[in-house]
Amino acid sequence: MVGRQRGFTILEVLVAFLVAALLLTTIMSAFAGGMSNLFRADRLSVAALVAQSRMAEVGVTGPLRPGVFEGQDAADPNYRWRIDVAPMDWDYATDFAAAGGVLYRVQVSVFWRSVGRDSSFILTSLRSTLAESPP
Repeated sequence: MVGRQRGFTILEVLVAFLVAALLLTTIMSAFAGGMSNLFRADRLSVAALVAQSRMAEVGVTGPLRPGVFEGQDAADPNYRWRIDVAPMDWDYATDFAAAGGVLYRVQVSVFWRSVGRDSSFILTSLRSTLAESPP
Protein backbone atom coordinates (compact mmCIF):
# COMPACT_ATOMS: atom_id res chain seq x y z
CA MET A 1 0.00 0.00 0.00
CA VAL A 2 1.29 3.39 -0.99
CA GLY A 3 1.01 6.12 1.70
CA ARG A 4 -0.63 9.40 0.88
CA GLN A 5 1.58 12.48 0.87
CA ARG A 6 0.60 15.38 3.03
CA GLY A 7 1.12 19.03 2.15
CA PHE A 8 -0.24 21.85 0.03
CA THR A 9 -0.92 21.81 -3.66
CA ILE A 10 0.68 24.42 -5.90
CA LEU A 11 -2.73 26.07 -6.34
CA GLU A 12 -3.15 26.51 -2.57
CA VAL A 13 0.33 28.03 -2.30
CA LEU A 14 -0.38 30.47 -5.14
CA VAL A 15 -3.68 31.55 -3.56
CA ALA A 16 -1.92 32.07 -0.21
CA PHE A 17 0.75 34.24 -1.89
CA LEU A 18 -1.94 36.24 -3.70
CA VAL A 19 -3.84 36.93 -0.46
CA ALA A 20 -0.59 37.89 1.31
CA ALA A 21 0.34 40.25 -1.55
CA LEU A 22 -3.07 41.94 -1.46
CA LEU A 23 -2.88 42.39 2.31
CA LEU A 24 0.65 43.75 2.10
CA THR A 25 -0.39 46.20 -0.62
CA THR A 26 -3.31 47.44 1.49
CA ILE A 27 -1.13 47.83 4.58
CA MET A 28 1.58 49.71 2.67
CA SER A 29 -1.01 52.00 1.08
CA ALA A 30 -2.49 52.84 4.49
CA PHE A 31 1.01 53.46 5.86
CA ALA A 32 1.88 55.80 2.98
CA GLY A 33 -1.41 57.68 3.42
CA GLY A 34 -0.74 58.05 7.13
CA MET A 35 2.74 59.42 6.48
CA SER A 36 1.34 61.89 3.96
CA ASN A 37 -1.25 63.09 6.46
CA LEU A 38 1.42 63.38 9.14
CA PHE A 39 3.58 65.53 6.83
CA ARG A 40 0.56 67.73 5.97
CA ALA A 41 -0.34 68.14 9.66
CA ASP A 42 3.25 69.09 10.47
CA ARG A 43 3.32 71.80 7.79
CA LEU A 44 -0.06 73.12 8.95
CA SER A 45 1.03 73.28 12.60
CA VAL A 46 4.17 75.23 11.65
CA ALA A 47 2.00 77.65 9.63
CA ALA A 48 -0.32 78.08 12.63
CA LEU A 49 2.66 78.89 14.86
CA VAL A 50 3.95 81.46 12.34
CA ALA A 51 0.48 83.06 12.16
CA GLN A 52 0.12 83.16 15.94
CA SER A 53 3.51 84.77 16.42
CA ARG A 54 2.77 87.42 13.78
CA MET A 55 -0.64 88.07 15.34
CA ALA A 56 0.96 88.49 18.76
CA GLU A 57 3.31 91.15 17.35
CA VAL A 58 0.54 93.29 15.84
CA GLY A 59 0.19 96.47 17.86
CA VAL A 60 3.06 95.50 20.18
CA THR A 61 6.21 95.95 18.08
CA GLY A 62 4.75 99.03 16.39
CA PRO A 63 1.63 101.16 16.43
CA LEU A 64 -1.59 99.58 15.22
CA ARG A 65 -2.38 101.24 11.90
CA PRO A 66 -4.19 100.23 8.71
CA GLY A 67 -2.13 98.65 5.94
CA VAL A 68 -0.67 95.50 4.48
CA PHE A 69 2.61 94.15 5.78
CA GLU A 70 4.43 91.18 4.23
CA GLY A 71 7.49 89.15 5.00
CA GLN A 72 9.11 85.75 5.21
CA ASP A 73 9.57 83.67 8.34
CA ALA A 74 13.13 83.88 9.61
CA ALA A 75 13.16 80.38 11.10
CA ASP A 76 11.76 78.67 7.99
CA PRO A 77 11.99 80.64 4.71
CA ASN A 78 9.44 78.31 3.08
CA TYR A 79 6.70 80.24 4.88
CA ARG A 80 5.61 83.69 3.68
CA TRP A 81 3.18 85.80 5.68
CA ARG A 82 0.92 88.80 5.05
CA ILE A 83 -0.82 90.94 7.66
CA ASP A 84 -3.89 92.95 6.61
CA VAL A 85 -5.02 95.58 9.10
CA ALA A 86 -8.22 97.47 8.24
CA PRO A 87 -10.72 99.51 10.25
CA MET A 88 -13.75 97.40 11.12
CA ASP A 89 -17.02 98.61 9.64
CA TRP A 90 -19.76 97.68 12.08
CA ASP A 91 -23.04 99.05 13.41
CA TYR A 92 -21.56 100.78 16.46
CA ALA A 93 -18.41 102.14 14.81
CA THR A 94 -19.55 105.77 15.12
CA ASP A 95 -20.43 105.35 18.80
CA PHE A 96 -17.11 103.65 19.46
CA ALA A 97 -15.23 106.39 17.57
CA ALA A 98 -17.11 109.04 19.55
CA ALA A 99 -15.83 107.39 22.72
CA GLY A 100 -12.29 107.64 21.30
CA GLY A 101 -11.77 104.11 20.05
CA VAL A 102 -11.03 102.48 16.74
CA LEU A 103 -11.68 98.80 16.03
CA TYR A 104 -9.43 97.04 13.52
CA ARG A 105 -9.82 93.68 11.78
CA VAL A 106 -6.42 91.99 11.70
CA GLN A 107 -5.93 89.07 9.31
CA VAL A 108 -2.70 87.10 9.20
CA SER A 109 -2.24 84.83 6.19
CA VAL A 110 0.61 82.32 5.95
CA PHE A 111 1.52 80.74 2.61
CA TRP A 112 3.79 77.82 1.74
CA ARG A 113 4.39 75.41 -1.13
CA SER A 114 3.62 71.80 -0.29
CA VAL A 115 3.69 68.76 -2.58
CA GLY A 116 3.44 70.78 -5.79
CA ARG A 117 0.62 73.08 -4.68
CA ASP A 118 0.22 76.29 -2.73
CA SER A 119 -1.28 76.04 0.75
CA SER A 120 -2.39 78.71 3.18
CA PHE A 121 -3.49 79.27 6.77
CA ILE A 122 -5.53 82.32 7.78
CA LEU A 123 -5.95 83.71 11.30
CA THR A 124 -8.32 86.64 11.96
CA SER A 125 -8.77 88.76 15.06
CA LEU A 126 -10.18 92.11 16.19
CA ARG A 127 -8.05 94.72 17.92
CA SER A 128 -9.11 98.01 19.42
CA THR A 129 -7.07 101.08 20.09
CA LEU A 130 -7.62 104.67 21.09
CA ALA A 131 -7.95 107.09 18.23
CA GLU A 132 -5.14 109.59 17.91
CA SER A 133 -6.23 113.01 18.99
CA PRO A 134 -5.17 115.94 16.81
CA PRO A 135 -2.37 118.09 18.29
